[in-house]
Amino acid sequence: MVADNPYGEQSKRNTSAPWLGDGPAVAVDLDGLRDYATRMVNQQQDIANRAGYLLPLGRMPGEAFDGEVLGEADAVRARLVANAGELTVYLRKLAESVGNIGNAARVVANSYGSGDALSAASLNDVLFAYGDKTAPRPAGLPDHVGATFQDLQTAVGPPPPAADSTDWRPTSANRISAYQTLELATGPNGERREILTFSPPGGPVTATTTIYGASGETASAVTTRTSTQQTDDTQVTVQETFGADGSRSATTETRTVYEGDEVTERSTEVRDADGRTVHRTVESTDAATREHVTVTSERNDEGELAETNRVVTGVRTGGQESTPAPIADRYRVNG
Repeated sequence: MVADNPYGEQSKRNTSAPWLGDGPAVAVDLDGLRDYATRMVNQQQDIANRAGYLLPLGRMPGEAFDGEVLGEADAVRARLVANAGELTVYLRKLAESVGNIGNAARVVANSYGSGDALSAASLNDVLFAYGDKTAPRPAGLPDHVGATFQDLQTAVGPPPPAADSTDWRPTSANRISAYQTLELATGPNGERREILTFSPPGGPVTATTTIYGASGETASAVTTRTSTQQTDDTQVTVQETFGADGSRSATTETRTVYEGDEVTERSTEVRDADGRTVHRTVESTDAATREHVTVTSERNDEGELAETNRVVTGVRTGGQESTPAPIADRYRVNG
């Protein structure tokens, strides 16, 4: 129990479960439990992916009430942004919780290996799977299974930040040739990130991002190659991503259509290593109503590309440039 917990007595009472001690054995279907764990992890990934649809909720209030606005409008903007942030945090915690449930189910299944499809699992095994430090380790659990995330961090240190994380602190950017630059950055725990960019005239831009752990080992290495083609009214940008072994892992194609200087349509299509489209976003502006429509489609379990989200926003007005005179001024009598 935490020493400075002001609700220690309540926490003890709410988490005490002596009734579990004499409970009957639990029948475990190992195959079903492993399948359940996989489905829960898939749900975790699905929630995390769909959370990206909420990004406009945090961005649109700032766009709607930018510049000098009334205090009331600023309060509305702050409240909307705060609410969007809270919803995003909730979904992130929900995804984390769903993943934890799946991982706990997998630990229970691993405790009984490939034995009987129906095995007697004690409630202590379930408590251990959920991280109860007082529960004994299941006898059949392999030695390499069951370490908590905190245990792993203590043993090998925290994982390096993602390549695009704001935790990186840039230290230098050097031009090493006419067409090559090298950017260096350090992580919060002694990690190092190197971005080598090659920009030949008239050719694709290639950037290799290599991340080294605190002890100098290579944690990841990803190369992206970006090329752009321009016609009279259309610009097509293709970004290919390659792993450390040189194999292509993904391709992102962005197509932008112009009408003069105005963008009338923009589509982004993500394809996997086999060239199949797994994600597509199309943004367009209705010529008649001037409404902006964003349609997102993803590949479903049947392998079909299906619409998963649609956002329609109206015309953004210029706002009122000045405050009109009070109505009473029209009827005011001089003298």
